[in-house]
Amino acid sequence: MSQFYCGCSDFPHNRKDFFRSATAIEHRVGLFSPPKARVLKDWAEETRSGHAGMRTIWVAWQAFTHRPGDIRKGFGLKLQPGENAANLGHFQRTPENIRVWTRIKEQAVNVGASHILLETSANFSPSEVNKRALTDFAKDWCDLPDGIKLVWHAAGFWERDEAVALSKSLDIVPAIDPLVDEREALPDTSEIYFQMLGRHGLMDTYSDDDLACILDASAMYDDVTVIFRTCDSLGDAKRLIKLSETYEPSGGFSFDSDEDFDDEDEDFDGEDDDFDDEDDEDIE
Repeated sequence: MSQFYCGCSDFPHNRKDFFRSATAIEHRVGLFSPPKARVLKDWAEETRSGHAGMRTIWVAWQAFTHRPGDIRKGFGLKLQPGENAANLGHFQRTPENIRVWTRIKEQAVNVGASHILLETSANFSPSEVNKRALTDFAKDWCDLPDGIKLVWHAAGFWERDEAVALSKSLDIVPAIDPLVDEREALPDTSEIYFQMLGRHGLMDTYSDDDLACILDASAMYDDVTVIFRTCDSLGDAKRLIKLSETYEPSGGFSFDSDEDFDDEDEDFDGEDDDFDDEDDEDIE
C-alpha cells in the first residue's frame, strides 16, 4: 500500500492527540445536520495546521442519499416554497436533489475534503431503477469539484460483488468492512475505503489479531483509507498505525477474480444548518 490513511469519525475530544496520531478524518456530522460554511472553513484550517497530510472525508447529507421516510427524526431538510419532499433522495435528478447536492459539494470544498462518502440506506435496494439513478448521477450530473472523489457504502441487500462492480464502472471508490466475512474475496480495485464498525457493534473494539487482518487486507491496495467507528475509535486507529510501522504481510486475503458484471448492468455505461431559510418548511 503506497498510500495509507487511518483515523476516525468526527473529531474526538482530544484533538491534539488526534492530530499527532491520525491521518484521516470522516466528518459524519455532514450526514445529519451540516454546520455553517464558516465552521467548516475553521475545521479545514485547524486540520491543515494540525496535520498537513490529513485526508478529509465529507459524508453526504442523508437528505440526498435517503428517502424522506428513512431520515432520522430531527435531521430532516427544510424545504423551500414549492419543493416536494417526494423529490428528495435516492439520486433522483430533481431540482430539490440538485439543490441539496450543490450544497453538499460546497460543504466538502469548505472543509477541505478529498472524498465525499455516499451512504445509502437499506431501502436503496439493488433494483434496476436505483442502479440507473446512481449511474445517471455519477455519469451525467455529479460534476465533482477538482480533486474530490466519490466513495459509496451500499447497505441492505446489495451483494458485495454487485455493489463493487457498479462502483468500478462509475469510478467510485467502494466502502466495505473487510472483516465482515474474511472468506469473501476483496474487491479488485486500486483504491479502497474500510469502515470499521467493531467486531460486534459500535461499542466493541478490535484485538491485535483483528488489526493485523485489517493490515493484510490493506496491503492488497495502492490507496487505503481506514476509518474506525468504535467506542475507542482513536485508540484503535493509533494501534493500527503503530502496527503498520512493523507490518509484514501474511497473505490472508485475495482479490475477487470475477472481473465481469452481469449483462443487465452493462447498460449503465451510460439544529441550525446550511439549508435554513425563514420561509422553509420542515419535512415530517
